[in-house]
This record gives sequence, structure tokens and C-alpha cells, in this order.
Amino acid sequence: MSVIVLCAGGHARVVIEALLSRGIRPAAVIDRDAARVGEAIGGVPIRGSDDNVMKTAVDTVELANGLGNRASRTNSGLSGRRALFGRFAAMGYKFPVIAHAAAVIASDVQLGDGAQVMAGAVIQPAARIGQNVLVNTRAVVEHDCVVGDHAHVAPGAVLCGGVSIGESVHIGAGAVVLVGVKVGAGAVVAAGAVVTRDVAAGGFAGNE
Repeated sequence: MSVIVLCAGGHARVVIEALLSRGIRPAAVIDRDAARVGEAIGGVPIRGSDDNVMKTAVDTVELANGLGNRASRTNSGLSGRRALFGRFAAMGYKFPVIAHAAAVIASDVQLGDGAQVMAGAVIQPAARIGQNVLVNTRAVVEHDCVVGDHAHVAPGAVLCGGVSIGESVHIGAGAVVLVGVKVGAGAVVAAGAVVTRDVAAGGFAGNE
């Protein structure tokens, strides 16, 4: 079954590389910017917009979410990525788990549809990773952690044992969330922060 990558930005390059590491070459990338049709990203051609995907039968193609996010103090920036996943999933399209060959994932880890685990990331035993979650480059998710749907654990971030992360949470690059801490849905943890106590839904932890 062929794979199409949604969106032709920087994150799409990382997704393509993860797929290639598993011997999977995407058939195409699609992007809303019609001016980019005919270009290539990561050696994969950009072939059109969302409409091109919807002309393809749901049982003949799988999709990979190539949309990244930019968080701010008040917004995780994950609504677009979540909406893109939800739109196509509602139409019956499937999003496979994508795990780079250089990621380390314990044998009993649960990975939701469309979860992405990038190069150098480590996910330890009994962790549960939700749908459309991004565990980015060299991030660490320790034992017994729960990561809610559509969350992003950014490059180099560390979730210590038993951490609970709500839906659409952004954990910034290099942040550390200590053992047993709970981070509520939609919250933002700043890059480099050390989180020692629970963070309320929609809240912020860090100095930036």
C-alpha cells in the first residue's frame, strides 16, 4: 500500500526520512500551496492539494501527517495538526504508526494510530502513546508514561517515569518533566524547562 505525506514543510522532511529508514518510499507529498506542485521534498514529488488525496480510495493508500507546530506561551500550536489528522481519519483514511529505524521502543509500548517516533527517541516499557502523537528526535518517554492524543514531545525532551501528558500538549525541546507529574490538556511546557509540579489544562510551565 502506498503512503502519501500531508504538507510539504520541514516536519515532512523528517517524516519522509523516517519512512525511508524502514524501506518505505512515499508515493507523493501533497500541499495546499499550488505553486509548489512539481517540486520535490526529500526526493518525493509534490503532486497537488488535499483534493488529490480525496480522489484516492481509502483502501489503497495510507497517510502520514507532515504538519508540524509552533507553540507559544498561550497556545500549543497543535490545532492544525490535529484538524488535519481528524479530517482525513473521519473520511476513513488510515494513518500508520511511523517509527524511525533508529528509535528504541519497548516491546509492550502502546502506539495509537498515526503516532510518530523519530530518530534517537526512546520509549520505555508500559508507556502509552496516543493517536497522532509526535515523539520527536532524541526525546525520551520513560516507563509508565501516558501521552494523550495529538501531543508533541519535542526534540531532546524527557518525560520521567509515570508522567501523564494530556491531549494537544506541547513539551518543548530539552524540557524535563519529573516523575509522576501531570500536564493538563492543551498546556505548554517551554523549551528547557524543568517541571516539578502538575500543570493545569491550558497552563504554561517555564520562563519563556
